[in-house]
Amino acid sequence: MDSATATPAPAETAAAAAQPATGDQVTSIVDAEFASYDKDGDGDLNKAEFAAWMDALKAKAPGGAGKPGDAKWNEAAFAQADKDKSTTVSKQELTGFLGSPAKAG
Repeated sequence: MDSATATPAPAETAAAAAQPATGDQVTSIVDAEFASYDKDGDGDLNKAEFAAWMDALKAKAPGGAGKPGDAKWNEAAFAQADKDKSTTVSKQELTGFLGSPAKAG
């Protein structure tokens, strides 16, 4: 086996894992996981459902974008994600929110 086909070094793998997800990756994740957080099955996330998903994401993030259970952060993120101000976040709104640079306080 030559070096061109060698497995990446752990440092290279870790660096790649730390990169932000692409738009296609975000769409794929939202499509796959949306229903598991949409507890009432109405096709949108209410504030509690949205906060549960954000807390799960923050718990997985290295260095995190906030700590899980941070109600103020979750409220600011929900307000930013709810583009149409319907008091719920659609799959499309969530995909857009997660695919954009983090701005929630």
